Amino acid sequence: MVQDAKCNAVPTTELRIPKEFTKYEDVVEAEVIVRLEQWKERACEALSALRDQVCARVSVPPKDQGEIVYYTAAFDGDGPWILGSSRKTAQEVLSSFEKPGVELLECVLRVHVKPIFLSNPHPQINVDTGRKLPRTAGGPLGHLDYFEEQGWKSHPGLYNVLSWCLRNVDDRAVERLWHLFVPPIMTYLDDYQAPYKLQGVRLVSQLLQCAPSELLRRTGMDVLLSASLKTCFNFLHERETPDLIRASVSSHIQLINATTIVGSASRFDQLCSLLGESIIGNIWIYASREPEALQASVDCIPAIVESLGIGATRYLKALIPQLVFPLIPAPENGSSVSYKLSSIRTLHSVIQNCEPRIYKWRGTILEAIVKCWVDVGDSGLNDTETLALKDELRAACIALTHACRDTAPQITVELQSIQSLDKCLFTPLLVDSLGCEHAH
Repeated sequence: MVQDAKCNAVPTTELRIPKEFTKYEDVVEAEVIVRLEQWKERACEALSALRDQVCARVSVPPKDQGEIVYYTAAFDGDGPWILGSSRKTAQEVLSSFEKPGVELLECVLRVHVKPIFLSNPHPQINVDTGRKLPRTAGGPLGHLDYFEEQGWKSHPGLYNVLSWCLRNVDDRAVERLWHLFVPPIMTYLDDYQAPYKLQGVRLVSQLLQCAPSELLRRTGMDVLLSASLKTCFNFLHERETPDLIRASVSSHIQLINATTIVGSASRFDQLCSLLGESIIGNIWIYASREPEALQASVDCIPAIVESLGIGATRYLKALIPQLVFPLIPAPENGSSVSYKLSSIRTLHSVIQNCEPRIYKWRGTILEAIVKCWVDVGDSGLNDTETLALKDELRAACIALTHACRDTAPQITVELQSIQSLDKCLFTPLLVDSLGCEHAH
């Protein structure tokens, strides 16, 4: 074992991912497909050679460590250039750099990542400090030039590299590396193509896990990230839309929690904007014929409603009709069991958090629960998802009964009337609700 053995003996040329993988799904030429498949096999062999060489060395110079991590981390994740075996081998190599120091992360980002983005810097970011610029570089139309030259997209492994670095940085090191993290992350987040935007949102989520709130505010990134995350809700007719909605809402809540104080007017206003403007006023209007997008937005609501608490009652006129619609069988309603499950779970959360005002909606909610219960029974399905739906319908009914125990005690009589229509059918749905009410 020779300590100063040359790392350039490592076959890194075989680990340079062909740019054709950027649009791999569009490749139809047989010779190109064969060439790319052969490259994947060679890359796997190169990773194995790299692993053996790293294990055989006493130590690796910092510069060489940065090169090894950059080329290897591109295989630690997902991508059409990655085989299961190459991912496993890459992870074995990276295990030699577990808990990397800030110097190694800086080397990867400064030497290998930063130069790729220098040809078209983000127009709202100071690339030397990672701070928000006071005005957009290039004027109001500066973003048009910014989108013309996008050489970074010919490096498909960059996302995995950035993700690895973010997973291995702590809140103390992130400030030193801020100017190296922010420009590429914002480039992904503000891209005009949904796949890159989704990757950007996921990188933002990782960044927020380690970024101190004071740093976000001091650099102006709290404002910039909030604005950029909201643009994700304009991509409503893409294949990535459901994932983009879920990831964007989750990251937005992360950002709000990181930069505002519990119980503050600022937190309340931002949560209201997220629910009222981004979801109700945007997704539910412009994606009304996109059931997967609607379901994704419904899945996001409990986290917002739980943070708003009783403040969410201002949105009941929009929430309740939208949430009960998938539950009611109708010719124009072809909601999947999965969508119904999402709706009833979210409805349950709304009932619990808006309890003082739910009594006004008990008829609407109860009608949807009962009709859905009948429809599920008529379907004859008994799979895991359908059984889960039945459990959620019972749970929502109990929550509704509990919410109305003081404001609308007559709900007990209403439940008994429903039960009397068909005891065999409705007793399994209502018995716990009635038992709960009698116990109270």
